[in-house]
Amino acid sequence: MVWLQRSSRVADRANGCGAGPSSGSEYELLPRQELIDGHDGGDESVTEPATPPDLPGPRPTSAQLRTLRRIPGNIPWTAYTIAIVELAERASYYGVGGLFPNFVQRPLPAGGPGTGAPPPGSQLTPGALGMGLQVSTALSVIFSLLAYTTPLLGGILADLRWGKFKTIAVGTGIAGVAHVLSVYAALPSLLQSGTAFLPFLAGLLLLGGSAGLIKANIATIMAEQYTPTEDYVAILPDGERVIVEREASIQKIMSAYYGSINVGAFIAITSTFAEKYVGFWLAFLIPGVIFMIMPFLLRLVYPYLVPSPPPSSSALIDACDEARLLMSNSNTPTKWSEGDQIDQIGKQDDLGRIVQACKFFSFFVIYNIADGGLNALVTSLAGSMTTNIPLLNRYVYPYTSANRISFGPVRRVIWGFILAAAGMAWSALVQYAPNGDCTTSSGLPDFTLWISSDYMRRRKRRLAIERLADTACADAIWPERVVGGEFELRQMHHLSSEPADIGI
Repeated sequence: MVWLQRSSRVADRANGCGAGPSSGSEYELLPRQELIDGHDGGDESVTEPATPPDLPGPRPTSAQLRTLRRIPGNIPWTAYTIAIVELAERASYYGVGGLFPNFVQRPLPAGGPGTGAPPPGSQLTPGALGMGLQVSTALSVIFSLLAYTTPLLGGILADLRWGKFKTIAVGTGIAGVAHVLSVYAALPSLLQSGTAFLPFLAGLLLLGGSAGLIKANIATIMAEQYTPTEDYVAILPDGERVIVEREASIQKIMSAYYGSINVGAFIAITSTFAEKYVGFWLAFLIPGVIFMIMPFLLRLVYPYLVPSPPPSSSALIDACDEARLLMSNSNTPTKWSEGDQIDQIGKQDDLGRIVQACKFFSFFVIYNIADGGLNALVTSLAGSMTTNIPLLNRYVYPYTSANRISFGPVRRVIWGFILAAAGMAWSALVQYAPNGDCTTSSGLPDFTLWISSDYMRRRKRRLAIERLADTACADAIWPERVVGGEFELRQMHHLSSEPADIGI
């Protein structure tokens, strides 16, 4: 494929220039000796620290580590372009996924135009196939199952054979076919003839599977665009010396990544208006059109990406091989010197970090038991009613950091669990306590705002928790090994959601 041929213009970026100053830079780099001569340090003797060629500035001295303010580095435009790619992918994913419950559960509204939309001015809910709540919930769970388990396949393919970018390109092609099938299944002629289910099912399966190929690799490609592997000293235009921190830079990239998901999910709201006022063909077409931005952006940004490490091995496969080796002779007592040896000690260190980090993800299984199956149920509940997170990152976390209040990722996740539990309790209250006389009459309870509050609360808490968990994945692996280990960590995190969905 011509668009997969890499340009030689990335050579400079690969040598460590990817995070250097650019137009609109937040800081400028001065000669290393000037930084050393003007350092902020007590009575310590000052010697110029050794600086690897991939760092734009010198390493901070021990005195500078104690006194200088820490800031994130400049994020290359390529990382933000990949974030827009993720925005388009998530907008299409949520835009289509949010249509599944009504499309499958409810029949074509009586008196409607035959596109799935209800008659104008009525309180009827859009529908198409009329297969009931059980089938609708089952298909939604299958869709989530594919979306959260196929990242394992996407990571393995990227690690062993294709590399990250080609895996994303293949997933993009499959998802494009899925969107075409979804629009085809929603054509009025197929809905009215009763032949829409098979193309719809094929589109659902393809879209769920392709999401895993893309999801496993987008965040890692974004993080690779920031090339410095250590903290270094830089100076701001006002003369202040600061430490450009790698961890803060990766967190900034993850914030952009999940910010793009939030914006994409918000754009997907347009599909719900389209299904109600026009029909499902337009509701499925809008996410498909947004998705078509992806191939053009990928083609544009590819020549400028920092080269990824070549495919080598998969930490997941390494773990399976070692587990098989350990279990194969478990009933035969042997000495250490007589047993089979496990090669490459470095892999053992990677696996040890992964196992340690996966202890953190065990709590997500419990969390998703309560949260994983609510989307289809809340959509169904809302259908019987009248249809009339940057704040934390921008204000709360900087305040706690400035006042030396320890509020790390684990504590943030704990508070995210607490707030998510409050949202689930809110949802239970709405379901348990009907409005007025709607227990005995055919009226429609005016609880739309209540359900919207619960949905938005759960959505914000879930994205915040997942962003912090993915950042913890990055901190556990980088910089020792990007290929393999970090993939598998993120996949284990996403996979921890699935036992809950399977059990619903």
